[in-house]
Amino acid sequence: MENNQEDSFLQMHLDYDGGHILHETVRWSRFLSIVGMVVLAICVLAFALAGTTLLAAFSRLAPGIEGLEGLGPALLIVAVLLVVAIFGFVVFMLYRFSVLTRRGIEQQDQAVFAEGMKCLKIYFLTSGILALLGLLLNLFSLTTLFHS
Repeated sequence: MENNQEDSFLQMHLDYDGGHILHETVRWSRFLSIVGMVVLAICVLAFALAGTTLLAAFSRLAPGIEGLEGLGPALLIVAVLLVVAIFGFVVFMLYRFSVLTRRGIEQQDQAVFAEGMKCLKIYFLTSGILALLGLLLNLFSLTTLFHS
């Protein structure tokens, strides 16, 4: 790569249409991240309110699983906290992308814009890994269902 090309990635500049599309993308990602935060808050609130009922139901299932008599409720709480933390991180990365990218566009600050794009990369990487894990879990449950 030549020295004069290092400042601009592929010598590309956004025109009005590209900038408008990016601005709309930032607005929608902010909206979706806020909706995700609200959904996570509702889930945490629902678990806090119905937690004793869920723990009692899980405790009734735990005696059928060897070795989980005393650990069942604790494992359920840890699992819920882990899921909330992971999805909270994903939603936070999407929100951070929207905020930093918007600020980078408005202030014409390449460093802030690049940091926003980095958050989008982390968001997609994490979402992709979670999607693959979900797919593998579904395939595993299907194989165990058909082999029973």
